Amino acid sequence: MLKPKRKITKKEIKHDPFLESIFSFKEHLNEKKQLYTRSVIGFLAVILLVLFYTNNQSVNREAAENIFSKAMVYIGLDDNENAMIHLREVIDEYGSTSSGKDASYYLGRIYFDKNEYEMALPHFERYANKGNNPLFYGSTYQALVEIYKSNNDITKAIKYQRMSRENANSKEEGAWAALGLAELSLAIGNKQDALKLVNDVLADFEDNFELKQKADEVMGKIVGWEQG
Repeated sequence: MLKPKRKITKKEIKHDPFLESIFSFKEHLNEKKQLYTRSVIGFLAVILLVLFYTNNQSVNREAAENIFSKAMVYIGLDDNENAMIHLREVIDEYGSTSSGKDASYYLGRIYFDKNEYEMALPHFERYANKGNNPLFYGSTYQALVEIYKSNNDITKAIKYQRMSRENANSKEEGAWAALGLAELSLAIGNKQDALKLVNDVLADFEDNFELKQKADEVMGKIVGWEQG
């Protein structure tokens, strides 16, 4: 004859380790429910913001590229007035995009070629600080050098001439920048630095006629400065 099953008392249930862990977990969830809910909502909000930002950036980039392309067409047609309108629009509306940064370079170039140096200056400085196209670095720095030289601010001119040398796209380009730096160094009386820069170019480019000719010209200025 089968024995009747023993009834499990509440007291025994409470002492069951497995059930105790379930009860404990349930109590923990009830206590932390608000905290977990807020955490999940916060996490989802961050994901939505990232998706929105990424999508917004993509839309802005495409819009900037379209306007910038129109500006480049006008530049190709030598229609600087219409080109400037579109370049300003890209800068004002989408300045943080690559097209917005490149627009600063081209707008600065237009003003520079018109000898409107004060108008060109902020655009070139912005590109020097935030631009990301190495092909534009050299001409940007050299334009800034010329602008500051015209303002008799040789210290700032030297700053950008050094940047031109440091960011040169080739050894030859760096050598030309070094000779320019030598001339500026001599202008503030720094003969030793000027002499070293010229000697380095002469040593590295003795077979380059144009560089050697320019180096000899700068060396002549150094000798003349010493005799003067």
